[in-house]
Amino acid sequence: MDKIIAKYDLLTEAEKRVCNYIFENIDEIKDININELAKKMFTSKTVVINMSKKLGFAGFVELKYYLKNNDNSKKSNKNKSDIFKIIEMNKNLINTETIKSASKKIINANTVYIAARGTSKTCALHLSRLLLIIGIKCILIDDYNLLTLAAKKVDKRELFVLISLSGETAKILETAKIVKSRQAKIISITSFTHNSLAKLSDINLYVASDSFDTSDNDDNSRIGIFILIELLFDSIKNLFENKKII
Repeated sequence: MDKIIAKYDLLTEAEKRVCNYIFENIDEIKDININELAKKMFTSKTVVINMSKKLGFAGFVELKYYLKNNDNSKKSNKNKSDIFKIIEMNKNLINTETIKSASKKIINANTVYIAARGTSKTCALHLSRLLLIIGIKCILIDDYNLLTLAAKKVDKRELFVLISLSGETAKILETAKIVKSRQAKIISITSFTHNSLAKLSDINLYVASDSFDTSDNDDNSRIGIFILIELLFDSIKNLFENKKII
């Protein structure tokens, strides 16, 4: 799925909705035609065709062929629990180049601030501890009131890592807008959806989840975020060890 994820941000909103549906329903997509997909998404064939071409395919048929031959979620996984299905989905979302780019920005930042709300705060704590272990100046902001205060004083040589499964958490979005106005960098971690936080970020890292709506119930699995954090940390360590800091 690297080919799709790498070009996701080039899509229009309508095209992203189609792309999200394809990712979440790979088995179904392999057996339907372009007219059926357009009808399901209440859109036109043109949107599906344009989306396919922007992702680097000649058309929807070639995209379906690619999915059929690169789907890591085999039929043998159908009886696995939801948590294993989420893990398989996250394997499809790994983009090593984006992770490497995020790693370089974290290494070169004067200070890294990390923030999240709700259940995602445990993920922020985990990342901050890992970064501190290898000597990266890192500050975890877990106080609601301090978050925007820190953003208002951030320097353009500093960086914020903002974690929000939905990408629509009000306090996180408010913080991102302030950081953006201060010309500091933002790395965000969100679900694989077209969301507001991703649009405000310099680099967005996508993860899969059983659901991305946290407004009414915040018990959605964060295992995708933890997997991403481990991959990001491993990339940072490798850059340190190989002295490839840019």
